[in-house]
Amino acid sequence: MPILLALRRGILFFMLAVLTAASLPAFAQIPDVRNFPENTKRGVLNMSGYPDVLINGKAVNTAPGLRIFDDANLFVSPSQMTGNYIIINYVQDNFGDVTKIWVLTEAERKLTLPPVQEWKPQIFKNKNF
Repeated sequence: MPILLALRRGILFFMLAVLTAASLPAFAQIPDVRNFPENTKRGVLNMSGYPDVLINGKAVNTAPGLRIFDDANLFVSPSQMTGNYIIINYVQDNFGDVTKIWVLTEAERKLTLPPVQEWKPQIFKNKNF
């Protein structure tokens, strides 16, 4: 009976080692610099009086579904944000509310963002008539 218990433990340990080794390549695929959507803006965040958020010294409204990602690209709640002046990238919706915030890493801070493109209506011409 003790031999079967030792054999069972050995098999479980081997399976755990195989599963751990199989998951290691997934960690290597985390990029150093994230891809941000179009019209992303950069600013300095002050969340000392949440839900009243200051970005670049101006009061900004937050959307009800605000998502904040830390420098490891993990979702954090607003109460977990520490520090008064955090360099961020953010996206606003059509109403000017902030919908997503990314806390930047050192590599991302060095990069410049493309200029924000202003929305222009497109003229639709129906040539079927």
